[in-house]
This record gives sequence, structure tokens and C-alpha cells, in this order.
Amino acid sequence: MDLIIYISIFITGTVFGSFFTLAVYRIPRKEDIVYVRSHCTSCNHELGFFDLIPIFSYIFLGGRCRYCKEKIRIRYLLLEVFSGLVFLAIALTRNVIDNIVDLSFIYLFIAGMFIIAGIDKENYTIPNGLCLYEIIIALTYNIVFRTAIIDKLIGFIVIPLIFYIIDKALFLLNKDEKKIPIGYGDIKYVAIIGLMFGFSFQILSIALSTIITLIGLIIHKYKEIPWGYYISISSIILIIFLPYLNEIIDLIRIWG
Repeated sequence: MDLIIYISIFITGTVFGSFFTLAVYRIPRKEDIVYVRSHCTSCNHELGFFDLIPIFSYIFLGGRCRYCKEKIRIRYLLLEVFSGLVFLAIALTRNVIDNIVDLSFIYLFIAGMFIIAGIDKENYTIPNGLCLYEIIIALTYNIVFRTAIIDKLIGFIVIPLIFYIIDKALFLLNKDEKKIPIGYGDIKYVAIIGLMFGFSFQILSIALSTIITLIGLIIHKYKEIPWGYYISISSIILIIFLPYLNEIIDLIRIWG
């Protein structure tokens, strides 16, 4: 029975991953992500059911469009696999049956994180619409579970305010927005992470994302740093291991 549940969760994750690739491509282009059927981005041919099966369609089609034979970027396959593995990993670190509502909220929130990561990586921006979506999920989660409001308010207001003040101070010194270290979209995203998980989790996410960002800078040559991308990566890693981090989070909360 457990095996069937975990397989179902993995498959659900891959389906979400397929949607993420669509959303990352269309949202920056102001294209509809709900009512317009999926189509090849090269020849615009509408895709059929068998062209849209996560993972298997890519493999059976040899990584090429069925209609124009244009090569499909392997990142689509990787994102579907990675999404499935993340959904599965989160389930494996928790009791699925006892935490089904909690897991549902986490999956919905992570969906936004995946899309934000993809868009920020490619376009160096975090759309306000996605921020609003994440805020709605976070607020609903806090209401349903009656979480510690002070912890969440510190994460939502105080930590982002510190970043904002630093940015403003540097802007006043340099008079150049290109020289401020943190974009306003990143600050909003950090606030949302705090609203959902609290400032203790937020501090860990900021610390881990800074380390991963430094590694990313060594590997890539960015014209600007897509910190939202790295915040998503670090937060997803922490969400997976969250049940094992309670003592660390409690220590940060007490110190705070």
C-alpha cells in the first residue's frame, strides 16, 4: 500500500514538473497557462496526449518534436524527474497519511517556488502574480494550522525590512540601482518564505542560499545574480529535511 502511495506521489510530482516547464516559458511572455493547449515552441503544432506524458514522452520521442523533429531541451525532462523526486523525498521524510493536509499545502507552495526559480534563472525577475499566489497559500496555511504568528511576522516583516534598509543605504551612497546587492523581487520572496515557514527557517534558507550562490558564481557567469533561483533551491532542500531540523530551528527561534 505504501509503495502505491509513494509511486503516485512521484507521478504527481512529474505531472507538476511538466506544468512548471510550461509556466516558466509562458508567464514571462504573458501567455495563458490554463486555457491554451500545449504546443511545440518551434513549429507551434498542438501537442496530443501521448506527447505530454511526463518523462516517457521525451524518451519515446527521442528528445525531438513528433511533428517538426526539432530537438527538445533536456531541461524539460530533468525538471520532470527532479520534481517527482522532490515530491517523493518530502513524502518519505513524513508520515503521509497523518500529514496529508500539511503535505498538500507544501506541494502547492513548492509549485510556486519551482516556477519562480525557473523564471528568475532565465529572466532575472520574480513576477508579482507568483508572489501573490505564494502569499495566499502561506496565509491559508497559517490560518488552517494556527501557527505561531509572531515567528511568521518577524520573517515576513523584520528580516526583509533589514535587507530593504541595506539596499536603500547603498543606493543613497552610489545613486545606482545596479549596485544594490539584493533586488526588490528577492526581498519580497524572502518575506514570503518567512511568512510560510517562519524566520528561523528563513535564516537557514538565507545562509544556505548564500553558500549555493557562491558555488553558482564559480560555475556560471551571471550578468546579475538570480538569487530567487538559489533561495528556491535552498528552501526546497530544507523543506525535505525539515522534520530533522526542528532542534536547530528552535535554537534560532530562542536566539531571535
